[in-house]
Amino acid sequence: METVVKITCGPIHGCILSLAVMVLPCGALFGQNPQLTLERTLMTHTKNVHSAPISRDGHFLASASSDQTVKYWDIETGHELKSFSGHTGDVNTVAISPDGRLLASGSDDKTVRVWDVNAGRELYNLAGHTGFVQGVAFSPDGKLLASASYDKTVILWNPHTGKEVRTLNGHTEPVFGVTFSPDGRWLASASNDKTVRIWNVRTGKNVKTLTGHTDSAHGIAFGPDGKLLAGGSYDSTVTIWDVASEQVVRTLKGSGKIEGVCFSSDGHLVGAGNREGIVRFWETSTGQEVLAMTRPAIAFSVRFSPDDKRVVTTAGSAIDIWAVSMKSNKAAK
Repeated sequence: METVVKITCGPIHGCILSLAVMVLPCGALFGQNPQLTLERTLMTHTKNVHSAPISRDGHFLASASSDQTVKYWDIETGHELKSFSGHTGDVNTVAISPDGRLLASGSDDKTVRVWDVNAGRELYNLAGHTGFVQGVAFSPDGKLLASASYDKTVILWNPHTGKEVRTLNGHTEPVFGVTFSPDGRWLASASNDKTVRIWNVRTGKNVKTLTGHTDSAHGIAFGPDGKLLAGGSYDSTVTIWDVASEQVVRTLKGSGKIEGVCFSSDGHLVGAGNREGIVRFWETSTGQEVLAMTRPAIAFSVRFSPDDKRVVTTAGSAIDIWAVSMKSNKAAK
């Protein structure tokens, strides 16, 4: 039986809100289920936060917002360390380079910006797309940057020179999400054409086209070993594919229009947020839903920290940082 816990944090802006809130598991599984305890809420953005990735070392957090800014945070303290301005439209996406030195952001102004974190300044304004930029991702070695756009293309860039490497054509409608495989050999993209495409990074060739969704595909994530790929869709499902065989492993039933999707770093859980503010987690191996919670606004982004000890979710203009603990349910019926 599903249990949805509704947590409402008041409209407090320009501050850090800390609450002692625990979200309990809703499934009855043998093994371990997650519990989330809200550590703090970051509330200095003034409009929706669309993306909130965590740095590889787990110490920092970036955020992209419709208020046209990108912010950089200390995840331990919740302090805002930097704010980057320059975009002239909603900022839809942000990524942190593997070494933590660069940020990349994509905007409705049709540009990708590369920022120097330490200096707090813009390095490059990458103009190549002719539509809104919806997704960005760094390759695992940090040598490439991918961007996905409403113009139906994915562009690969060199983030250290600002030069375009190649354009990937194949999608027939806007592209919303993009991510590299853990080994950096493959790039996956999710589109309004209801497909997820996998590209050979070296050649730029579209090597696989994954189907299964009946509506627009948005969020996308590789599992930690690169063997599985999860895609979230406006058809209210998360589809998990076996990358090698291109077969659907399982379909996770959610609700509403699903935006952000992620795997836990150990691969045991899949998380997703939707436009109705519901964040759900499922066990990867069984497809069993193990936790669901309702936030007060759109949940565009859901991310696990590298050590799986934290989850970061967004709710409208707020960013929630949750501590993760595991609860044994061996006795549950």
